[in-house]
Parts: sequence; structure tokens; C-alpha cells
Amino acid sequence: MPEQLHYLFVCHANMDRSPTAEAACARIAAENNLPIEASSAGVAPYANRPVTREIADRADKIFVMEPRMVQAMVEQYGQDPAKVICLEILDVYVQNDPMLVRRLEEKIRAHLAREGLV
Repeated sequence: MPEQLHYLFVCHANMDRSPTAEAACARIAAENNLPIEASSAGVAPYANRPVTREIADRADKIFVMEPRMVQAMVEQYGQDPAKVICLEILDVYVQNDPMLVRRLEEKIRAHLAREGLV
């Protein structure tokens, strides 16, 4: 198992989906004793924490919420498409919405299983 992994979760404004995903990932990592550090950012210039090239470069995997964000990570932030994963979660949730938490947890757990981490 790697020493430390960094997962970056990206939505539009870093207000609802990506902070919820960051918290869900941190909780799953802690429950499973996984060496994963989670953070979040947004692609909008007015985001609570705007994505920068440095933030993106630091991530081992970047989880974006919508397909158009994959292109942004590659074209605007110079990321390898292989490290960008689209979760397909539309901007229809508020932060910590139980349905959002459930969907994110399912998708994060599925990724961790594919990577052989759980």
C-alpha cells in the first residue's frame, strides 16, 4: 500500500458537493485505516477554494463532479486525464444532503475497491 495518497474533490464553487465528498472520503479512509488525505476545491474563480495548478499537481487522483470538469482539469490545469475521475453528480444538492452523502460514499468505496484498497 502506498505511504500516502492525496485525493482532490472538485465541483463548481467548492460549497456543497466537493466539501461533502472530502468529508466522506476522510471518514471512509479513517474507518478503513487507509493512508488517504482528502481535500476539495472548485473550478469557479469565486469558489471557496479555487483550483490551482499547484493544488491539482499535488493530487494523486482528482475526482470531478461533472464531465465538463474533466476537460477543465486537463486543459486549464495541465492534468493527466488518467488521474481524473468523473463521479457524475449534478449540482442539485446542498452540503451534507443525506442522498448526496450516500451517492458519494458508494462511488468512493467503488473506486477504493477497484484500486484494491478495500
